[in-house]
Amino acid sequence: MNKKKIFYGWFVVAGCVMIMALGYAPLVSCASLFIKPITEDLGIARSAYTLVNTISTLLGVFLAPVAGKLMSSKHMHKILVTCIAGVSISYGMFSVANSLPVFYFIAIFVGIFAAGSTMIPISVVITNWFQKQRGLATSIAMAGSGIGGAILSPVIGKLITGYGWRQTYVVIAAVMFCALVPIGVFIIRQKPSDKGLQPYGYGESTNEKKSSSTVEWNVSLKELKSKPLFWAFILGITLIALTGAIISHIPSAVMDAGYSTAKAASITSIYMAIAVPGKLLLGHIFDKYGAKAGIIFGNTAFFLSTIALLFISAEPLLYIMAVLFGFGTCIGTVSVSVLTSKLFGSKYYAETFGFVSMFSNAGFAFGVPIIAVVYDVTGTYKIAWILVAILAVLMTGLLLYSAAQCKKHAEE
Repeated sequence: MNKKKIFYGWFVVAGCVMIMALGYAPLVSCASLFIKPITEDLGIARSAYTLVNTISTLLGVFLAPVAGKLMSSKHMHKILVTCIAGVSISYGMFSVANSLPVFYFIAIFVGIFAAGSTMIPISVVITNWFQKQRGLATSIAMAGSGIGGAILSPVIGKLITGYGWRQTYVVIAAVMFCALVPIGVFIIRQKPSDKGLQPYGYGESTNEKKSSSTVEWNVSLKELKSKPLFWAFILGITLIALTGAIISHIPSAVMDAGYSTAKAASITSIYMAIAVPGKLLLGHIFDKYGAKAGIIFGNTAFFLSTIALLFISAEPLLYIMAVLFGFGTCIGTVSVSVLTSKLFGSKYYAETFGFVSMFSNAGFAFGVPIIAVVYDVTGTYKIAWILVAILAVLMTGLLLYSAAQCKKHAEE
């Protein structure tokens, strides 16, 4: 093999970066920028509007196991392209919504198509293409959400200010469709054999078994369901998503603290930009130092960011929060997918990750409105930030326990 030739899997990774940047970031990372403009324009409560995200995410909950299985079927490529087109069109339809029921109805289709076009297919595809440097490849792909968030946040902020939230939905949806459908058609491939190749690092695993962090405990989902360590992992992953729902409220909290919409967008851009190298760093830590080190690094940064959120009225702490959250938010994408493969192996990854994603999506679906309800009841986000900090400590303990138990099984 010509060593100078770039392994095609890296082109797949590049395509996944674009999908996360333009397909995932608008739905999750940048969705919070619309909360205040829409609720003020239509005169609705924030908790009522945030159910839009809850509905689309709950669809992901129910469809995640199905999506996991479909991503390992021979129809994966067609399903991916169809879902990319569908989520782009559905996102654009938000521009015509004039009431909560219409928002809720459109959110159903966003959720259906998002399940087959973002996190699950990307995680499955990367796992198929990489045996070696899987954590790095995954983190690069997931860094797309940070890249997209960093670039799109100020763009969306300016578009909303200059042209209104309706026109902004149309513009972003058009960009999603025109950029991502060709990528899905011409670049993304389900597995290396589709290009006559083997996974990256194929045949090298026997040389790596001296490191316990590279040993895989390949275990079926059916067997995992009977083990307490798996349900501890599931609860930890659910809490990552539930606490990570603060990403949908931080811009509003920044504006409530007395800063402008442009300032809130710039802060969002900062932590999304920091998340790009943050995800690469987290992936590197997982690859080189193992699951325990990755959990401690990512979760500590997230915990500290929630503490900093309590004091963002002081501008220096606002920027400190942005830096910490830039690293901490990485656990919502990188940790979930990498830990699933690292702890439970790649053999049954598609099915296992689909099941795990069901709980991850549920955590985010309930996290967004729960935080909104706490805000509506108390008139402040501070109580919510304290509760999130407590849950962050709990999720860290659960994940460390699961990692330690899985390491014992792998070594056996």
